[in-house]
Amino acid sequence: MKRREFLSLLGLSFGSVLIPAPVARLIRDTCVLNQQSLIIPTRSKNPATLLTAVWNGVAFTIHYGDPDEEPPFPSWGEFIERHCVDFDHPKHRADFLESFLGWDRRSGEAEPSISFGSDITGSAKQYYLDWDYELKESPTALAYNYLEELPLCDPDKQFSGEPLGELSFIEGDRPGSNLTCVDAPDYATLACLQHRLIELGEDVKIEILACS
Repeated sequence: MKRREFLSLLGLSFGSVLIPAPVARLIRDTCVLNQQSLIIPTRSKNPATLLTAVWNGVAFTIHYGDPDEEPPFPSWGEFIERHCVDFDHPKHRADFLESFLGWDRRSGEAEPSISFGSDITGSAKQYYLDWDYELKESPTALAYNYLEELPLCDPDKQFSGEPLGELSFIEGDRPGSNLTCVDAPDYATLACLQHRLIELGEDVKIEILACS
């Protein structure tokens, strides 16, 4: 059997790396022919990073760490700081209070007070979930950003034949969605990815949550 390539999709660009023949044969026999997961041992017994592949009914979505981790909601002070709002500037402060606390500067009512050390609530909480969390801080977004930075493939190399594995880097799975994630369609892709991470010297283990 010839060496098989591992194809990584990055938006509209893509590239491939070759999987060594013995590994490709093992992945094909285990994952493709027998539809079983393949655990390729990492170099360390306790890898520093865990990627969790969760079956979503169509593909495995990759999470950085615990897929069930609760969103780390920021405090009002942190939320204001991360969005670069100058709270000492009357207009900037009024814009913020109208957007996230429902205050109307034309009503004549006093400005609502904010406890800067308390967690955000209401529309600010929803905004954080829809934008900050989905795009940057969720386990799926962290996996996307981590894997995107790695040289998983050579964008200048293309090989003939069907790829052994294929990743999809997704930014918004539907209109209006900010979901940021990486999907793998099958066990073979996850095995190829684990092999490539080991080749790159990454201290990472992929854990697969079995299909239900």
